[in-house]
Amino acid sequence: MVRTTKSKQESISDFTEHFYRLKELGRTGWKQKLEIENSESVASHTVLMIVLVFFFSEKYRYSYKKKVRLIEMALIHDLAESIIGDITPETMNENKKRKLEDDAFCKITEKMFPKSLKKKYLELWHEYQTNKTFESKFVHLIDKLEMVIQAKYYLDNRREVKEEMVRPFFQSGMSFMSHGPNLQLPKTSKKNNQHNKELKDIKEILECFCN
Repeated sequence: MVRTTKSKQESISDFTEHFYRLKELGRTGWKQKLEIENSESVASHTVLMIVLVFFFSEKYRYSYKKKVRLIEMALIHDLAESIIGDITPETMNENKKRKLEDDAFCKITEKMFPKSLKKKYLELWHEYQTNKTFESKFVHLIDKLEMVIQAKYYLDNRREVKEEMVRPFFQSGMSFMSHGPNLQLPKTSKKNNQHNKELKDIKEILECFCN
């Protein structure tokens, strides 16, 4: 009985360990560029992304199944950072960073139990990284949207934060829309066309925050 209980504890610990690490990992951009105390953690960033998922799910009347899928992808999108840290885009080649993230995520899922959970998370990760589905494009977009909303929050609520300090984050948001990943789906169905309208709407919101 004791062994069974310990096994259950280990299973839960193996699953949650890397999420707990994200609570202690500060977002590098805020620390380096704004030099503020008690800056947003990676876990806090993820929570606010989930808040945005809830907001847009209500706005667009997504099904429960779709909402859960988006939440799950948002939950794991930065999980690899629990091993490699929060690497800013200007400090590492994109392909090298992706290889580090893929290796780290595989290492994280090695201990996951049951196997069905491991399989599910690996599939979610692959979907997010390849960025071909609506869900992956949506999560990439709100990842950037949360960043610019956070930048505006710091500008409005931290006296030491000046407009010129947060400007690079707004510029990053604009650059993401013009030079980042493709955020449109093929116009092959009514469903895709509707999703493209929703993605365009979120892009317009992101642009408003950046200006």
